[in-house]
Amino acid sequence: MRSIAEKTQTLTVEYNGWTNRETWLTNLWLNIDMGSYEQLQEICRKDCEVWEKAEALETQFQDQLEDMYDYPTFWSDIIGIALDRVDWYEIVKMNQE
Repeated sequence: MRSIAEKTQTLTVEYNGWTNRETWLTNLWLNIDMGSYEQLQEICRKDCEVWEKAEALETQFQDQLEDMYDYPTFWSDIIGIALDRVDWYEIVKMNQE
């Protein structure tokens, strides 16, 4: 018999060569939406370490989420959970020109 923790544990599964589906989908949207693409490239061109760029990109998304919702909702929680699963480092590393 498995414990409740084992039954509810979330597995990270690679998706289309990316860390997970959330990372793949975020990267997809960052590359097909012109405004988002320009923001991504601006961050990727910064003269700093990859992890610092990844942190800046994540902060940008978290700030946008906070601006969309004045108070916690079901949707803000679900989107926040998905954004927490994104591998921001991988996105920056794969998009540096």
